[in-house]
Amino acid sequence: MIIIKNGNVHLGNGEVLLNCDIMTEGKFIKKVGMYLECENAQIIDASGKEVFPGFIDTMSAIGAMGLPSSYHDNCEATDTLTPEMNIRYSVDPDEISMQKFYLSGITSIGLSPTNDNVMGGQIAVFKTPPFKYGQRYLKEKAVLKCSVTNSVRDRYGKKDILPKTKMGIFNILENALHSVSIKKEDEYNEKETVIKQVLDGKMPVLIAANTKQEMESLIHLLKKYENIKYYIADAFEYDRCVEDLVQNAEGLILGNVTNLSATGRYKVDLSKVQVFIDNNKPVSFSTTAGGYSEGREVYIWNAIEMYKAGIEEEEIVKMMTLNPAKILGVDDMIGTIEEGKHADIVVYSKNPIKSYDARVEACIVNGRSVL
Repeated sequence: MIIIKNGNVHLGNGEVLLNCDIMTEGKFIKKVGMYLECENAQIIDASGKEVFPGFIDTMSAIGAMGLPSSYHDNCEATDTLTPEMNIRYSVDPDEISMQKFYLSGITSIGLSPTNDNVMGGQIAVFKTPPFKYGQRYLKEKAVLKCSVTNSVRDRYGKKDILPKTKMGIFNILENALHSVSIKKEDEYNEKETVIKQVLDGKMPVLIAANTKQEMESLIHLLKKYENIKYYIADAFEYDRCVEDLVQNAEGLILGNVTNLSATGRYKVDLSKVQVFIDNNKPVSFSTTAGGYSEGREVYIWNAIEMYKAGIEEEEIVKMMTLNPAKILGVDDMIGTIEEGKHADIVVYSKNPIKSYDARVEACIVNGRSVL
C-alpha cells in the first residue's frame, strides 16, 4: 500500500485537488481525499509537487521496431490491406523497457503499426515498466490503424505495384469498405470480418493523414459510412480544415510537433486545437512522425508546445491522460486518478507542461513504485 501525501493532484478530467492524498491498494487506487492514513503504508511526500495520472502515448511505434537494427516488425509490407494483423504478436517488451518511458511519466503506450499500409493492423495497449508480460498487457485489438499518407505510395510504388499515386491509395480504401458493405457476412474472410467491425462502429480507426488534401478526401470518402468512428492521426495540416474535421471526425491525434522537418514543412497552428476542445472532441498527441517514434523526452516537449500555443493547462493534461485513454478504449482502467482505476501515478517536482526544469520524483504503475 502507498499513500501519496499533500500533492496538487491533477485528476486528468480537468479538475485539480490541492493538498490532496491518494491511497493505493494492490494495483488499484483505493481512496482519493484529505488526511488519508494507513498503518505500514509507504508514504510519498508530494507537498508542493504536481501529481498526475500516468501519461499515455496514443500511438507509439517503439516496442515493435526491432531497435537498434530497425527491422520494423510493425510493418507487414506484403499487402496494403492487413487489418487482421494484431500487433500484440510483434511486441518486444525489452525494447519498451529499454526506452524507460516511465522516467518521463509515460506509463502506457498504444503500440501501433506504421503508416505504410492503407490498413496496417490493430493497435494494442501496454504498460511501460519492466514487469512480467502479463502485468504489462492492457488491451489488444483496441483500434485499427490506417493511413492515406505518402508513406503508402512510397512503400509500394517503388515495387511498381498499386498504389503508386494518391488516387491508388484512396481507391484501395474505398474498394475495401464498399466490397465488405455489400457482401454477405457468412462470406467474410479474416480481413473482411475486421473491416465489418469498422463499418458497424464496433472498432474505431486511427487514420494517418498529414495534409489538408488527405483529410478532406477522407471526409468525403467516409461520409457515406456514417457508423465509422475515425480519428485523424499525424494530422499536421489539421488547422487548414479544422471545422470540417470537428464536424466529421471523432477526434485528433497530432504527430510530433517538435519535429523540425514536419513543423517547418506544414507550419502547423497548434492554437486551433481549441476548436476541438470547444466542441468536446478529444485531442491527444504522440511522439510519432511519419509512423515512426522518437524518445520519451519528445512527449513532454509536445505538451510544452501546446502550452506555448495558448492551450489551457488542464486541457493539455487531458491530452496526455484521459483523451488517449478514451481513444484507445481503456478509460475504464486508466487515464484519470479515480478510486477503482489502476494506480498509475506520476509525481513531478514542478508542472512539466509549464517548465523544462520539472523532474519526475516518483512514478507508480500497477500500484508499484518503479523509480
